[in-house]
Formats: sequence, structure tokens, C-alpha cells
Amino acid sequence: MSANLPLRLWRVQPWNPNPLMRASDRWESLVWLLAVLAALVAIPIAGAVGTASYTGAAARIAAADADKTRVTATVTGAPETVVSAHNGVRLERFPATVRFEHDGRTETVDVDLATPAVAGSTTQLWITADGKPTTPPARAGTAAAEGVGTGLAILVETWCAAAALVWITHALLTSRRNAKWDREWRGMNSHIGRDTL
Repeated sequence: MSANLPLRLWRVQPWNPNPLMRASDRWESLVWLLAVLAALVAIPIAGAVGTASYTGAAARIAAADADKTRVTATVTGAPETVVSAHNGVRLERFPATVRFEHDGRTETVDVDLATPAVAGSTTQLWITADGKPTTPPARAGTAAAEGVGTGLAILVETWCAAAALVWITHALLTSRRNAKWDREWRGMNSHIGRDTL
């Protein structure tokens, strides 16, 4: 069976000189060929776009995290747990007032802690250059994940578009062939039983 596959593929090429090959078969073979070429060409393109996305994300993340500094803050007020429900999911927040030293000044800010704490305990806090609380730096691999995700998205979208083109072409041409066969069959049946003498 596998030995005949290359021969069968060769016979369905759009430029096959066989006069028995229908025009619709030639068009369908051409669409298949273009879809396969598009799927293959999409691989290096997706790799290049993914690499560019990774480079841009890495630069953007580095710039955003450049002025972030971690400080040790002291909880000055006993935080109370705030419980809320959103779409049936229980959410807990731990708001607190903390104090920390920055550039020789003592700063006091209100933050949401990740876990419950008591007054006098210490916690790690990320701040910007002007002393305002901020989010922690991006995790290692965030830029790589963005680049890989972008490349895969382009690859999958291209392959799905190629597959959809092949499927739509096959469905349209099959419908056209079936309609033509129905017309020919009705034309043949209209003459059956007639006396030709």
C-alpha cells in the first residue's frame, strides 16, 4: 500500500497530461499543493515572528523591571482579612499598612499582603524608584513563553486556514460533480423504455 502512495500522488498532480483527469480534480490537486506549501512556509515564518516577539517582550520586561527594588517592610497595623465572593469563588485579601526605609526616608503605605500577618512582622515589598509599591518583576521565562505562544499561534492559524481551504474546495467541487452526475443520470433515464424503432 505504501509503495503505491508516491505513484498515486504523482498521478493526481494538476499538470498530469492524462485526458481522463477532470478539471475539478486538477483544481482540487492544485489547492492541496498550495495548502501543503503554505503549511511548510509557515514554519520558518512562525519561528521568525516568535523570535521577534521574544526579543521585544524581553526588552519590554527588562525596561519595566529596571527600577523595581525589593525592600523589607514592617507591618504597623494588624491587617484584617477581607473576604468576598465573585462568581461563586471565595476571595481573600489581607490589607495592611506597612512601613519601610527608602533613600533615607521612612515611607508608610497601604498594601495587600499575600498571607495574613500581625503587627510588627516583616514582609517583602517591591517598590518603584519613587518609593511606590509595585508588582514583582516578571518571572523568568515570561518573554520566552510569549515568543513561543506567538509563533505557535501563527503556525496553528496558518495550518487551520490551509485545512479549511482544502475542505471547502473539496466540498464545493464534490457538490458540483454530484449535481452534474444527477443531471446526466436523469437525462439517461428519460430515454429508457422508449421505442427507438
